[in-house]
Amino acid sequence: MKDTDNTFCRILLDILEAQGVRDVVASPGSRNAPLLISCSYRENLNTRVVTDERVAGFIALGMASVSRRPVVLMCTSGTALYNYAPAVAEAYYQGIPLIIISADRPFHWIDQQDSQTLSQPGALSKIVKKSFDIPVNSDAKEMEWYVNRTANEAFILASDNKPGPVHINLQIEAPLSNTADSTPVLSRVIRIMDSAPALSQKDIGILLDSLIGKKILVVAGYMAPDNSLNKYISLFSSLPGVVTLCETLSNIHMKGNPYAIDSVISGLSLEVKSKLKPDLVISIGGALVSRMLKEYLREETPEIWTLGDTYYGIDVFKNLSLNIKTEPAYFFKVFYYALRRYYRKNAETLDVLKEYAQRWNKVRSMQLDARRRFVDQAKWSELKAFQRILNTIPRSHNLFLSNGTPVRYAQLFTENIPHASYSNRGVSGIEGTNATAVGCALAYKDPTLLITGDMSFAYAPGIMGLEFLPPSFKIIIINNKGGGIFRFISPTRYIEHRDKFFCADPKIPMKDLAATYGWVYMSAKSDEELEKYLTDFFACKKNVILEIIVEDEEYSASLLRKYMRIDATDSSSFRHS
Repeated sequence: MKDTDNTFCRILLDILEAQGVRDVVASPGSRNAPLLISCSYRENLNTRVVTDERVAGFIALGMASVSRRPVVLMCTSGTALYNYAPAVAEAYYQGIPLIIISADRPFHWIDQQDSQTLSQPGALSKIVKKSFDIPVNSDAKEMEWYVNRTANEAFILASDNKPGPVHINLQIEAPLSNTADSTPVLSRVIRIMDSAPALSQKDIGILLDSLIGKKILVVAGYMAPDNSLNKYISLFSSLPGVVTLCETLSNIHMKGNPYAIDSVISGLSLEVKSKLKPDLVISIGGALVSRMLKEYLREETPEIWTLGDTYYGIDVFKNLSLNIKTEPAYFFKVFYYALRRYYRKNAETLDVLKEYAQRWNKVRSMQLDARRRFVDQAKWSELKAFQRILNTIPRSHNLFLSNGTPVRYAQLFTENIPHASYSNRGVSGIEGTNATAVGCALAYKDPTLLITGDMSFAYAPGIMGLEFLPPSFKIIIINNKGGGIFRFISPTRYIEHRDKFFCADPKIPMKDLAATYGWVYMSAKSDEELEKYLTDFFACKKNVILEIIVEDEEYSASLLRKYMRIDATDSSSFRHS
């Protein structure tokens, strides 16, 4: 078939067509020519051409008012978009689904007195549910994924809950482009199952058919503690063919050590990673700390489901297919019992599934054992200090982790999960760590422990003097002379002036600060000292600060790099398993 040669225009209309859009009201123009060309070759799209954009807007409004399905409005660059405003405003306050697509000049020509250029991104922001801006066409696969994700999210958002208008602004470099031969492809379409709070029997049946016989990986990111979820995710994880990976911040408490994700998957060969590939990933919770897990699942591209605690526009593994609007605890409860009943009656399907879980368990055990031996043999370092601290925290404590190094180290050694773990992982800033940890301590009756680095702590050391601090609030500071992460990551590791401009040692006199504010002060410069002081530290009934001093910070960074490259698995042992 023929189509425009503009890849982004093709993807955009492929998804909207696949999602069910059937009506387009378009106005002529040169900048939107690739969009018009693409519409002209699509038999499933009924495209009406209306010269006056203001009239076009109200015609689309009337169509969507009756059909209750999203209608696309499509215009060229310049003032054309602003002529849609009256109809879009009406749609916004009535809850009518419209998808406005405006063609635009490349951003670098805006405000340069070039013809038909003005600021279009966000032009309708007060009267649409959301605005999207797609930059000029490029060959990057990641940008194609972005356009696919944007089109899916825009359609769902226009239709979902209370419907309404959304705006997609599409920058186009060369508008009067050519047509090209195009082979139809099956574009990825993201679906939602709106079944909150309870799934219908029909939906349960559809989902059960999709789960039966699948190798399932459950991934849990940042979540608040939830006893009901703990219970039912544990039961679901006991099913054949189900493996669960939990970050420390997921606050999931379950047997089998599903934690220490980076310690398990880092260093694995491509062959072993492929052997561990699931058929389906069920992702719950907020932002993941583990970059390695995200990259692994993006490479393997299994089918991805998210549940009702995750916004359907979030596609972190780049292969989302379904968002189910129901609570995770309820989902795992329903499908634990449904799958258990099925597998009891159909035991012949279980061998491959059991083998999958056994393979993961074998890799997990081998990797964690190798890493324990590695750290045991290492010299005094951040790695050694974190292993001892994280495996010593009393179960009654709440843990608050600063961003940067501490929250990442905490993903490596988490066999001993405290009462609850927290961190500012919404946008991962470091400036509010101390104050947020104080707030957490004020809301919890038992001790709260803040683990932070000297750079993060430097943002607000004055919190130590707050008169309302509970005496059960404790702090461990890893003093590695500034931002230790910059000695580890490759972009900054070898920069000539790294220590001055990136690591930026704050040189905070911790002992003097403790004395000024009346805190108990302890320090450890070796593993033996740390072991000696930790018991007293956790037993202390007053505000106490423990400073971990790591003098050879270069050794700590190199040790962590070696730790991440460990592969204790023998690929040959998995070839026939």
